[in-house]
Parts: sequence; structure tokens; C-alpha cells
Amino acid sequence: MSMSNNIGDPSSPNPGLAMTLAATAYCTDPTTTLSNMDNGWSAVWVATTDINGNIAFIAYNGSSQYVVAIRGSLLNFSWQAFDNWFKQDLNVYEQVAWTYPASTSLPMISQGSSDGLNDLSQLVDTSGQTIYQYLAANATGSNISIGVVGHSLGGNLATVFAPWLLYQFQQNNITPPALFPVLTFAAPTAGNTAFAAAYDKSFPNSWRYYNEIDLVPMASDSLRSAQELYSPAPEASSIETTYKSVTVTLKEGIGLIADSIDVSEGANGSIYAQTNQASGSVALNTSRTLNPVDTGKPLIDQWFDQVASQHVQNTYLSFFGLPPVKCAATQRQSNSSQSAP
Repeated sequence: MSMSNNIGDPSSPNPGLAMTLAATAYCTDPTTTLSNMDNGWSAVWVATTDINGNIAFIAYNGSSQYVVAIRGSLLNFSWQAFDNWFKQDLNVYEQVAWTYPASTSLPMISQGSSDGLNDLSQLVDTSGQTIYQYLAANATGSNISIGVVGHSLGGNLATVFAPWLLYQFQQNNITPPALFPVLTFAAPTAGNTAFAAAYDKSFPNSWRYYNEIDLVPMASDSLRSAQELYSPAPEASSIETTYKSVTVTLKEGIGLIADSIDVSEGANGSIYAQTNQASGSVALNTSRTLNPVDTGKPLIDQWFDQVASQHVQNTYLSFFGLPPVKCAATQRQSNSSQSAP
């Protein structure tokens, strides 16, 4: 199989191409956007609309690989959005059993990841086909591979959608592709240690790319690390905010959210863990370079502007020496009220 225009070659996974496809998922019209790139890829399945803000498309390189690209949610970085993110988009305070497949090791994922997976599985294109139905009908043959990519919440959902998709193939006696790569960017944690272990075993060709000073991939297994971000420009310990009607420093507020996640993990008997801990985690921006922000704004706004600038798609594209993706139309508008990354 030629890998010159594919993702997931074990020796050269091609993250720039994967991130380009993940960024294209944010566009209203991925079909025209990919066509304008003239890079050999085309959108062959596009969801007619999102479900609760979750949406995806399938790209094809015309010869050997299909890629499911899952969109993250719309960006609106603020303290309120950050707090709500854990309660709504990720809903990490509740965990549910992972059953694709079930295991005596008791894998679990966040309720938010479970809800997002359910939404993705129900998306349809104009012909009424789901992602699984399209791939089962078209992505077959020993020379065909299937990849899954996503940025931010899209990366979180990629880590649950890929094993769900593999399970569907197995349950329906369809031979899964020999190469089934997953590349995520800035992905928050999806599940517990048992889920991460099962994922790593099933997807040896998977990579998790993260900016070392991006807050989003710190959620939820290493959220306390965010307390020290961007010091001293500006420092979270010097910024005041309000959390549950109490005035605290931003550093303390992040700690309180982390504390509440710890309590929920105890109640669930299940600890969150990132995938790819033994292999495939790739740190970006290891120099921890900050981006310019408007110093005329309040300190908390400066802090979250830095969070946004470290997290957005264009920053991740720049890590691979690539320009921003030029959407053929305006940013896709969601039917949901999602506001966090």
C-alpha cells in the first residue's frame, strides 16, 4: 500500500495531513474545502447536520484509505465555559460502562464521551447512510485502510469512536482493515485506566499529539497541571474569579474543579487516564512558547486568550509547518449550545 498520501504508517504517521483533515471538519463545506486543496483527498460522506453539536465527515484519498474526521465543539474560552465544559460537553462527573466490548477489567468512559459517541453513530448523509454503513459498504479489501482523526473534543471522541467502529465490524463478521490508525490532537481524556489499556492494545498504530501548554488535553487526568500554566505571564495565582459564589484565585478555582473530579472518580471507583501512555504520545511546543495576547484586557481574559491561542486548530497546524485551513464557507454553525473546545 502506498503511504505517500495516507496517515498512520508506523514509521511515518503523517500528522500534518491528519491535522489538516481534523481542521477541515470545522468547515461548513468540507467537500469544497478539500476540493480546493487539490491534495488528492475528497469528502465522500458528509453528515447532513450535527446532533447535539457533534458532527463528522469521511475523506478518501482515491486509492487506499478512508479517514473519519470528527469535529471538536465551537470555541468560546472563558472561566464560565471552562467550568461548564466538565458538566456538559465532557460530563466527566458521571462515568458509564464501556461495552464495545465489555470486559471484566471494567472499562468506563465519561458520560459526555458516551453521549458524543451515540450522536456520531446516528449521523447520516443525504442518502440516509450512517458512517458505519458507508464504510461497511465501501471500505473493504486487503489494500484499504481506515483512519480516525479529531482535534479537541473531536480527538476525545475519536478515541471512543474508533474502538466502537472496530467492534461493529467484528460483530457483523466484516474483516476490519489491516491498518486502522487513530491520530488525535489536543484530546481530553475519554475514559479510565482499563479503557485506555484496552484502547492501546487494539490500536497499536495510534498517536496522541498535544501542546505542552495547552490546557485542554490536561482534562481530566492531569488538570492540576493547568494551575501553573503561563506563569508569570499572567500567573493564575494572581487572578481572582468566582466559583460557586466564592471569590478565589484562578489557581484555586482550577484546583477546586480538580478536587470535584477526584470525588467523582472515587464515587465511580474509576480513575481517568489518557491513552497512548506507553507509546504514541507526542509532545509539541516543548519550548513552551507563549503567544502574544492583548495586555490591555483584564488578567483573566488574558489568561483564557492564551488558553485559546495555544489550543486552536491553526496553532496545531503551525506545529507541522502548515498554514491555516481555508474553509470554503463560514465556520459550521452548531444546533447545540456547546461553547467549550
